Amino acid sequence: MKTKLNLIDKRILNRLQKDIPFVKRPWEAVAEELNIKEDLLIKRVGLLKKKGLIRRVSAGFNPRRVGFVSTLIAAKIGPQYLNKAARKINFYPEVTHNYGRDSEYNLWFTLVAKNKKRIAQIVNQIKKDKNIEAILELPAVKLFKIDVNFRV
Repeated sequence: MKTKLNLIDKRILNRLQKDIPFVKRPWEAVAEELNIKEDLLIKRVGLLKKKGLIRRVSAGFNPRRVGFVSTLIAAKIGPQYLNKAARKINFYPEVTHNYGRDSEYNLWFTLVAKNKKRIAQIVNQIKKDKNIEAILELPAVKLFKIDVNFRV
């Protein structure tokens, strides 16, 4: 269902896709950029989150720079078991996100862990799920980081 947005909400959504200043009052700094009051920004962000337009506002870090490893996983799951499998996979704190796809391998997710051994443990546990037909582990050979912003 499409949500109708006013101009302020559109500006807020566009701005929040960029970095949040690492200052004592980040919301105040963002509000100043948008030429609105801080309390209005906080209220609108809360409403946009409640409506499901904002999933989260959080810090991101480069796993490799702090010694972690990551891999992309593609899983082939019977469509009737997709949601159940996704919930099980989300149980692992090392899963950063997952998403369904309309393809043979219909659930993709990223694992970030302290080492390759932990990645292997998780993958082996997931493979034991009888509803998962196959798994492809696709570790990054070369990292390409793109800055994606969705203009609202």
